[in-house]
Amino acid sequence: MRNPRILILDRSFELLGQVGEVAEELRPRPEVVSCDRIDQVGELLCDGEPFDVLVAGPSLGDQAGLARLQVIHDDLPGMSIVLAFSHRPHAHLRDLVRTGALDLLQLPVHHKQLRESLERAIEVSASLRAAVPVTLAAPAPEWPSLVAQPRALGQVFTVASATGGCGKTFMATNLAYFLAHHSGKRVCVVDLDLQFGEVSTALRLKPRYTIYDALQREDDDAADLADHFEEYLVGHETGVQVLAAPKDPSEADRVSPPDVTKVIDAARKHFDYVVVDTPSALTEIVLAAFESSERLFVMATLDLPSVRNLGVFLNTLEKLKVPTDNIRLVLNKAESDVGIEVGQVEKLFPQGFEAVLPYAKEVSRSINLGMPVLASSPGAEVSRSMVPTMATLLPAEARSRIALPAPPSHGQRLFQRLFHRPQPSIS
Repeated sequence: MRNPRILILDRSFELLGQVGEVAEELRPRPEVVSCDRIDQVGELLCDGEPFDVLVAGPSLGDQAGLARLQVIHDDLPGMSIVLAFSHRPHAHLRDLVRTGALDLLQLPVHHKQLRESLERAIEVSASLRAAVPVTLAAPAPEWPSLVAQPRALGQVFTVASATGGCGKTFMATNLAYFLAHHSGKRVCVVDLDLQFGEVSTALRLKPRYTIYDALQREDDDAADLADHFEEYLVGHETGVQVLAAPKDPSEADRVSPPDVTKVIDAARKHFDYVVVDTPSALTEIVLAAFESSERLFVMATLDLPSVRNLGVFLNTLEKLKVPTDNIRLVLNKAESDVGIEVGQVEKLFPQGFEAVLPYAKEVSRSINLGMPVLASSPGAEVSRSMVPTMATLLPAEARSRIALPAPPSHGQRLFQRLFHRPQPSIS
């Protein structure tokens, strides 16, 4: 009779030590093997003697980890699985059930409870193996979801402005909702306004963790952050996930440009679309976000300081050799009879504005509701004005299913010309 084999899948030395202590007391004494990387576990499970028990530690406690455990259970039903997590996973009960786990232990776990759990797991595994004999000539199982398969990295869209109050967070949250709603894919918002981030407030979320917490992991490896990234997110009812800004503004100074790159890279590995909200400044943090972005939306409002600062912002990017091909300008809170006309501003920026969004009370109402205006007031003028710009970011198939707003009628254009009053130059 061979000795049982236990595989511990986790980075925790504490869990390894505790299982090792229990194994010393069991008869026959099990062989304990540890593995700290999910991309290596396939080789361990397929090579050599089979394992009787897999103890999955806290690093498998997210949805991605549970999905990988389900793959293991489906391919090796004769191996018992025990979950040992620090806290209950943020996942549906069905996701836990699909892993086939015999037990869910709360860490730190009492010695006696761990021993009883492992003894039962070994007994169940022995019963299963006796009921379903292993064919020596059987081919080794394949691990399509377990061995790290390359997948297309998510696209990154960043929202910026040179002046505060231009509606960056408004644009970022609505863009995230639009992409999630019309593509059916996974979307994450990263709040990089590290001192005074408002994404959580705008969506009425109460995040438990922030970007600062994610970067305080003991393991400084970027791959480690990617494995655990979703543990630090908070979900909105629209399906959008959010990595919140620090709760304490003083923590902003401890986030470096390389940290920003690491966070965005981690987000791209989990999500199809990543929307980044930034502060009203051209700091190294913001520039790091720009470098990772496929599209940069720069916001301005219809007032003289914002328009002039927009020009300075674009000139600075040009001097810094930041590519401007993917920059799109958005004029927000446009209204008539404020001393500056939209047409005047458009003449100052030859590249033109991707969208001109009207001032709308629906926006304030949506923020108070914690819901993007595209969701709370889809028929409002401001909502309809955003759709054509955002639709260009979707694949052609998804874009074809969206009813784009009709262009202004001849009567509307005539009305606009009749009531357009020339204003003095602002250059």
